[in-house]
Parts: sequence; structure tokens; C-alpha cells
Amino acid sequence: MKKGFQPILDYVEGRMSITEFQFLFETDKSLQRMLKLPMDKKYTGFRDYNYNVFNFLKGDYSYKNKSWNCISLRDRVQEILCVFLDNQQISYKRYPLYMEEYRFLLQIQPDYIDCQDDSILQPIIDSIPKDLSKTKRIAMGKEKVKALFKYDKTYPRWVQEAEWPIVNGKPLVFSHQKKAKGGDIRTYYYFYDPDTKEQTVVEQFD
Repeated sequence: MKKGFQPILDYVEGRMSITEFQFLFETDKSLQRMLKLPMDKKYTGFRDYNYNVFNFLKGDYSYKNKSWNCISLRDRVQEILCVFLDNQQISYKRYPLYMEEYRFLLQIQPDYIDCQDDSILQPIIDSIPKDLSKTKRIAMGKEKVKALFKYDKTYPRWVQEAEWPIVNGKPLVFSHQKKAKGGDIRTYYYFYDPDTKEQTVVEQFD
């Protein structure tokens, strides 16, 4: 194996947490230099052929502006690093749990929620018995997710992607939505904190 690739392999193969890899990514200069190796032209997932994994993680997908420790990003980071190892012709055995958790996450969430907050979702996933059938695990997951994302009468009909606000680690309650008048293309979504009654408004453009 080429020198210095061990941290990448450790993450891809499940021996290193995303938090540990993020720390190395941000502080280890040798790892940063390694991840700046150019990618082969056949990897068309990058915007142009001059891209490298470092720029991809740091820039285009705004990982520096989000929590790495969320289920969808854990899987995406692993996917990018697998492409990198493929390009360097280094063999690996991909740890399957990140992808499995992400697929399960998609299956238990209605489209109107689309939450990726690990602090909310991971306890739900961990609380569902692993020995249940897949169908029962999904059904239980859906019940637990819906119990957290409450609404007064009906769920929001988003005109863009779901943007359910979460405050202090808890989803707010959806009250109602209202489309602006007079040719205005905006739609307003009204949420409130059940404890403080403080209102939050999400604005989307049709």
C-alpha cells in the first residue's frame, strides 16, 4: 500500500469515525496534500478533471459549512474517498453501515420532512430493534419520525426542498402555509416552538 493512505482506508473500512476523519482532514497537512492528487478523467462526478478530493470536500459541496456527523454526509464522504482509492489503485473493503443507514433514513422519512440532523435521527435508528424484519423496522422508524415532526392540521406542501426548522435540537411544530398575493411568487411556512410559542417563518419561491 502507498504510504500515508491508512487514515483514508480506516474511514472507508469503518475503523475511524467521521469526527476523527474530519479532524485529520482539517489538521493533517500530509493528508491534505495527499487528497490534492488529481483525479483521473473517467471520474465524471467532479466538475472538471483538475479537481481533487480536497477541493471537493472543502469547497463545492460546502462540507465546511455543515456538520460532517450526519448520516447522509457520512455516506457521501465515504463514497468520495472510495473513488479516490479506486483512482490510486488501492484495494479496500467498503464498510456498508453508512450506506445502509442512509437508505434506511430515506425510507423512514416522508418527503415533507427530509431531515439529516444526526442528533435527531441517530437515536431513532439506534432505538429500533435490529432483529425485526425490514418492513417492521421501516414502519417503526416512520412512526418515530412523524411523532417528532408535528403539525396542527396538515403537513407542509413545500414548493422547493423541505426546510423543516429545528431549534435547540427539536423540530418546531408546523402551523400553516400561505402564498403571497399580487403576483408575488413567495410562499410562507409558519412554525412555532410548542414551549415558548415563538414563531419561525420559512420563505420559499415558487
